[in-house]
Amino acid sequence: MVSRRRLRAATVVLALLALLPAGCQSGVPSATPSVSATPASRDFTLPGAAKAEVDELMGAAGSRDLIMVQVARETVSISVLTGADTPLTWAYRDGKVEQVASDLAYVDQATFDIDDFDISDVGRLFRTAAVQSDSEKNQTLQIVDYSGGQVMMTVTTNPESRTVFFNPDGSLLETLDFQTLDGLTKGLQEVVGVRTLAYSVGVKSSLGVWVDFPALSAKSVTRRQRTAKVPATTIARSETTSLPLISVADIDPETIWEVAQRTIRRHDLASDQEWSVEIDDREQLGTPRMYFSVGGVSLETDLAGHEINS
Repeated sequence: MVSRRRLRAATVVLALLALLPAGCQSGVPSATPSVSATPASRDFTLPGAAKAEVDELMGAAGSRDLIMVQVARETVSISVLTGADTPLTWAYRDGKVEQVASDLAYVDQATFDIDDFDISDVGRLFRTAAVQSDSEKNQTLQIVDYSGGQVMMTVTTNPESRTVFFNPDGSLLETLDFQTLDGLTKGLQEVVGVRTLAYSVGVKSSLGVWVDFPALSAKSVTRRQRTAKVPATTIARSETTSLPLISVADIDPETIWEVAQRTIRRHDLASDQEWSVEIDDREQLGTPRMYFSVGGVSLETDLAGHEINS
C-alpha cells in the first residue's frame, strides 16, 4: 500500500511540473533564445543626425578637406583629401564606420567646409526636393564641386527625376525667367561674376544666358551659362575665336530688355515672343554691337540700344 501511494504521489508531481512554464521548474535549465546581431538602422533625415555623422566620419578619416558628401536616409559617406593622390572615402553603412572603396578621382575639385552648408535638417531638404521633382524615391543629398569650382548642394532620386539645387543656406536655387527683366539681370550677373572682359555675351529668352571668355589653353574658349533651373556651369569648348575682347561692364540688361520689348510692340508680336541677342565686336570696330533676333525680325544696335542701319 505504501509503495502504491508513493507511486501515485510521484505521478501527480510530474504532472504538475509539466504544467509549469519552463523557467519556473526548479533545477531544470531553460533554453536561451538566440539574439540577432543585426544593427539597428539610423535615420539621417532627423534634425542634427547627418551633420553629427559627417563630423564623426571626418574624425575617422583624419581630414576636413572635403570634396564630396553624400547623405541618404540610412547611410552617409564623405570623400576627403589627405595629401595622397587618391582621395579617401569613409562611410557609415550597416551600423559601421569604415573606409570604403571608391572610384572617385581627384581632378582639382574645389574643397569645402561642411560648416558652410546647412545640413542640420536633411529631412526638410528631402521634403522640399520631393515637391520640386515630384519624386521621393531613394533620395540622396550630395555636396560637391558642380562646375568650375562652384560647390553646390543637390538632391537626386533613384529612379532619376529632376535634380534639385540648394544654396549653401538650405534655400532653393532661384528659378530664373528670362522673359522678365529681373530674370535677365540676375542671370547675367551670375555668368559674368567678377569678369571684366569677354569675347561675347548672349541671351536666349527661352533658354538662358551665357558668356564666352578666354580659357587657359589658346585652343579653347570657356563658356559659362545659366539656365532657368540649373546653376551657372562652366564648359571648356575646343575651339578658337577671332573675336576681340570686349568690356562686359558696358553691357546693360535694362537696355537689352528695352530693345527686345520695343521690337515686340513695334511689330505687334505676342507679349511672350521668344527673342535672342548676341553681343560682340565681330566687325572689329573697337566697340561691340548687339545683334537681336525677335520672332522673324533681325536688328542691330549699339550698346545704348540705338538701331544701326546695316
